[in-house]
Amino acid sequence: EASPQWCVSSPSTTTVPTGTAAELLPRLRDEAASLSGVMIDEGDTEAVAARIVALWDAAGQEVGRTRPDLVDSFDDNVALVLKAVQFSRAADADKASKNFDALVDAYLGS
Repeated sequence: EASPQWCVSSPSTTTVPTGTAAELLPRLRDEAASLSGVMIDEGDTEAVAARIVALWDAAGQEVGRTRPDLVDSFDDNVALVLKAVQFSRAADADKASKNFDALVDAYLGS
């Protein structure tokens, strides 16, 4: 099953993250946790969103093999991050961050 193609305008210099899902997902969680603060500081929210998408793209196949029950929830929260950035909604960023906390904990605890 192919993962959805996210539409985030990101610079072509973005490096593709490598590592196991256990290494990548905590980084995704940290990026998500930083997003509302970046919004408040009027920083580069699209860069944060692009890193979240890249981390999920890199970890998603492994998550799909080992915990397919979590994939839709991760996908939904990546979409929520993109919506948060598109509409400058820190509340959506915070909600996605809390959800990623639970999802990453569920994955790492498995």
